[in-house]
Amino acid sequence: MTDTVTSSRIRFLRTYVAGVAVGAIAALALTAATTPSTVSTDLGNGLLAVLAIALAAELSSVSLYVGTVTMSISFIPFVAAILLFDPMWAMVIGGGTLFAVDLVVRKKPWIKIILNSSKEIVSIGLAAGVYALLGGVPSVKDPQLSAVAVLGAGIVYFAASSIGVCVAVSLSEAFPFREAWARLVGGSVVYDVFALPLPALLAYLYGRWELLGMVAVVVPLFIVRHIYAMNLRLEQTSRELLKVMVKNIEARDPYTSGHSERVSQYARVIAREAGLGRRQVEHIATAALLHDVGKVYSEFAPLLQKDGKLTHDETQLLRSHPARSADLVRTISSLRGAVEAAVRHHHENFDGSGYPDGIAGEQIPIGARVIMIADTLDAMTTDRPYRKALSFERVVEEFRRYAGRQFDPQLAEIAIRSSTIQRLVAGASTHAPSLALQRPTLIRPERARA
Repeated sequence: MTDTVTSSRIRFLRTYVAGVAVGAIAALALTAATTPSTVSTDLGNGLLAVLAIALAAELSSVSLYVGTVTMSISFIPFVAAILLFDPMWAMVIGGGTLFAVDLVVRKKPWIKIILNSSKEIVSIGLAAGVYALLGGVPSVKDPQLSAVAVLGAGIVYFAASSIGVCVAVSLSEAFPFREAWARLVGGSVVYDVFALPLPALLAYLYGRWELLGMVAVVVPLFIVRHIYAMNLRLEQTSRELLKVMVKNIEARDPYTSGHSERVSQYARVIAREAGLGRRQVEHIATAALLHDVGKVYSEFAPLLQKDGKLTHDETQLLRSHPARSADLVRTISSLRGAVEAAVRHHHENFDGSGYPDGIAGEQIPIGARVIMIADTLDAMTTDRPYRKALSFERVVEEFRRYAGRQFDPQLAEIAIRSSTIQRLVAGASTHAPSLALQRPTLIRPERARA
């Protein structure tokens, strides 16, 4: 059954890529018929300058760890090309840049090379058409930048590019389009709109002062880009170190291997489907990853490895792990506050009967309430020394039975109704590879591609 689903998914992906490629070829053919065959010196210089910036921007892209997705600021010269050149030349710059970088530098498979370059051609072609419809007239010497036309072209470009990559990632990574959109685009739409002055400024300054004007925009842009890349790599390294530490703890017990990462996956989905903000979702996912980190202390090792029932004193010691985990998390300044509180209170019951502080209801931080559900979900749906994994139907019964007592009833209902949660649970039970998506917690106006 799994092989059939995988084959079907690959077939849909190939059909999608073929469709985008046909659209790109048609767009180039239609615009080529209306583009002058002669290339003036001004046009040639402009094409070379924008192409050079596009290549530099694409080569400085940063890995996003969503499958093989990267984030790039090449949308700035691509949109600027729409404002400066005839549509065909703008599409050639966009498609040609991605084709060359993916083929020569990244050495991606042909299906991704074709998809990325074709998607860019189609996105730029659609945006150029809207730019013309709204009264925009591209010019390399004296671009007349209508605010309405620039805004319309930019929105269409961002929408087409985002939809294109989200469909591809959804098909290739086997999760719903809505989830791909939330993780790759989400709240960054507003930032995309506010980023539109950058390509407009690039086009305007090139029209006024040619290469000198372009350098005035590009140099500060790449300085900021370098700082951003360094911060993102530091953030990704920190996350990887946290995962290594968690795996080291879970290595003591083969039955909990991968537990924290699965809990983080479930918590992320529940928090997002509960309508929480992006930053809050990321805080909760991080807290879920670290919720048991206090078990690294040596006094917990005998308890985790004990086959029989724990004594009263051992139970009390084990119940101290949320507070010990929070103390460890607090040593990292960026995790103090919401992440620390969610870790400390993830064993508080909704009716106040939990630990360590016995708080109840909405006194419990929402992150802790989400982790309580995600933690219990993983415990019930994985094998334990004392029982086999429960079916999802049985899990639903247990959640509804203890809603309002152990669990926040609204969050419990979100969890059991979530198709994404059901898919992740099914994947975990068959030892499928992780489908978690790691996106930087800071949102920036950048474009993603497969």
